[in-house]
Amino acid sequence: MFTIRPFDYSDHDYTAAVAIQNAIWPDQPETVAWWQHRDQIRNPQYFYQSLLVEAEGQVVAVGHMMETPWSYRPGKYAIGLMVYPAYERRGIGTMLYDYIINALAQRVLPPTMLISNVREDKNQSIRFLQQRGFQQVMRSPISHLDLANFDGSRFVDVKTKVQASGIEICAMTELAKIDPDHRQKIYELDWQCTLDEPLPDAPTKPSFEDYTKFFFESPNFIPEGCFIAVDKGEYVGLSNLFYNPGQPTVINTGFTAVLRTYRRRGIATALKLHAIAYAQQRGYQSIKTGNEENNPMLAINLTLGFVPQPAWLDFQKVTD
Repeated sequence: MFTIRPFDYSDHDYTAAVAIQNAIWPDQPETVAWWQHRDQIRNPQYFYQSLLVEAEGQVVAVGHMMETPWSYRPGKYAIGLMVYPAYERRGIGTMLYDYIINALAQRVLPPTMLISNVREDKNQSIRFLQQRGFQQVMRSPISHLDLANFDGSRFVDVKTKVQASGIEICAMTELAKIDPDHRQKIYELDWQCTLDEPLPDAPTKPSFEDYTKFFFESPNFIPEGCFIAVDKGEYVGLSNLFYNPGQPTVINTGFTAVLRTYRRRGIATALKLHAIAYAQQRGYQSIKTGNEENNPMLAINLTLGFVPQPAWLDFQKVTD
């Protein structure tokens, strides 16, 4: 018999939930510490609830339902389900999905839109969403770069051209020494670039406080691996790296972007080259990143030698 209960934020529940996450996604392991940090920085203004499914005292599935602070609209909720592989095809996912839908229907703001995502190599999960009326709205390939075999000498001309144009590529740690407003400027640059990103729905600008918690104060953020393109004091592009303690030989690209008026000058490639050099110097084996399939940044990554992996698919269901 299976029972559903709220996640209680105990060490036991975190350990059980992360074990399920890592059993399903062994190629992108996470840690209890990361889950705890993520919950600690959630903005209480937005609804969020996690659920667990138990069988004879053992946690066998995890679910969540939440408003979407990164793309808020009243009645829009993100949902997610993870069933321990040994317990798949026993109706647990259906039971948990129905529970979440019923719970959301009772809220003051019932659902008008539901969103979820899944990787394209998880056929069973894709069918699960499609059978419940979800439609795919975006595809974002993941890609990996093998750092041991990367030869940056092929792109020396790009770096020389960017430097000759007056653009400086600076690590955030360098900017912190000379610019007391560097964090605020990075925040504004990130937002301006986000507005130009391919997204399944309009983004919501976070407060500087929330951005600081999510970005600068993340335990996985690497200040010396955050590179900014600067033109006479103006921040015009960025590329940042994040550490994953669950996968210590791999480093992740968070966001690489350039202001619209500075594009097609090689700046994004120069930023990526600085990030790659940083990762190589510190002994990482590979860099992982992701891009929407029509984003020009994907073409830049492929030119650099990134190899595509299974893509993440965004799904949406309009319920009003």
